[in-house]
Amino acid sequence: MAASARLVGPPADPHRLTAWALSRIAATAAEDAHVDAVISIEYAARDTAPDLGGRYGSHEVGGSAKPQQGARQDFHLDGISPLRLREEDSDEPWAALIDPARLIRGIGTVTGARRTGPWIELDLTPNPSFADPTDHWLPPGARSLTIRLDPDTGFLRYAALHDERGPLATARVDDLDVADQRPPGQAGAVLARMATTLLESARLAAELRIEVDPHEDLSFTPVPSSRSWAVSSGRGSLTVTGDYEPDRISPVVARLAELLTPARIVSHLAHVTATSPTSITATVRPLRAFPLSAWAPDSTLTCHFTVDRTTGVLVRAEAIADRRTVFRHIVTALGPQGHPEPVN
Repeated sequence: MAASARLVGPPADPHRLTAWALSRIAATAAEDAHVDAVISIEYAARDTAPDLGGRYGSHEVGGSAKPQQGARQDFHLDGISPLRLREEDSDEPWAALIDPARLIRGIGTVTGARRTGPWIELDLTPNPSFADPTDHWLPPGARSLTIRLDPDTGFLRYAALHDERGPLATARVDDLDVADQRPPGQAGAVLARMATTLLESARLAAELRIEVDPHEDLSFTPVPSSRSWAVSSGRGSLTVTGDYEPDRISPVVARLAELLTPARIVSHLAHVTATSPTSITATVRPLRAFPLSAWAPDSTLTCHFTVDRTTGVLVRAEAIADRRTVFRHIVTALGPQGHPEPVN
C-alpha cells in the first residue's frame, strides 16, 4: 500500500484494516483541531494496586494521579488542541484519547482489528523495551490495551487497560465535538508509512554515510526481530534489528535501528509538516520519561526525515539544533540482503 493511499478510508479487507488503523493513529501527529469532549475514566476496585512497571521503573494504575480504586473521574474538555498537547506533552489521563500517536512508541503488537459500530477496535500489547512505565494506558507490565478508533478524526472513543485479572481502567468519550480539524495531508502519509514498520517483516541490506554523529561504538548484539538489515558504512559493518534494548546499546546503533523501524520515532514528534511527498520536518516533544528516541532525544532539536515508500526505511535523517547539525545519516544503497541498489 503506497503511503499516499494509506489514509483514504478504512479498507474492507480485515487483513489490511490493522495497518490502516495504525496509520490513522500515526497521522494524528500531523493534525490539529479544537476539541470539546466529555470523558469518563473508571478504575476497577482491587484488593491490591497492581504494579504495571517494567525494567525502567514501577507504575500504578492511574500514574501520578493515583485515583482511588473503584473511583470514576469525569473530564469536561473545552477547546483542547492536540498540537498543544504534543508541544506541552500533557500527562493528563485523557491525553492519549485526543493525542493517540503517543501510544505508538510503546506498542509491541497490534492485533484483532475489527469494526465495532462506527469505530475500529484494536488490541495492543506493550513492548517491555519501549513502553514508558509512567504511561497511563500502555505501561510495560500491562497485559493489553483495547481501543476504539474514530476513523474520521483519528481520536480514541474508548480505551480499556487489562492485566491478567481483567480490566483495570476504562475510558469513554461520551461526547465529542471537533472543529477546524487540519487534515494530515502528506505529513500524515509519511508518518503512516513510518508507523506501519511495526507490522512488517523485512530482511534488507544497506550502505550508509554517517556524515555527522558524535558517537563511535558500533557494537551490537542483535535482538530477535521481524526486521533486520546488514549495514555497511565508513565505520564498519554490522547487522542491526528493528528491536533493541535502549539501555544496552550505543546511541549511534540505536539510530541505525530507528532508521530501519522509524515507528519508534513517531510518538516523540510535536509539530510535523511535509517538505515533499516523502519527507517531513518536525519539532520534538518536551523531554519524556525513558526510553527516549535516538533521533529525537531533546526538545531543542528539529528533525528532518525522508522515507522510502516501499520499505518504510528512513533513507535520510538529520537532527539540527541552533542551526548546527547534530546527527545526519544518509542511506546510499538499499535492497534485499546481499543486493543493495543505489538510492536516488
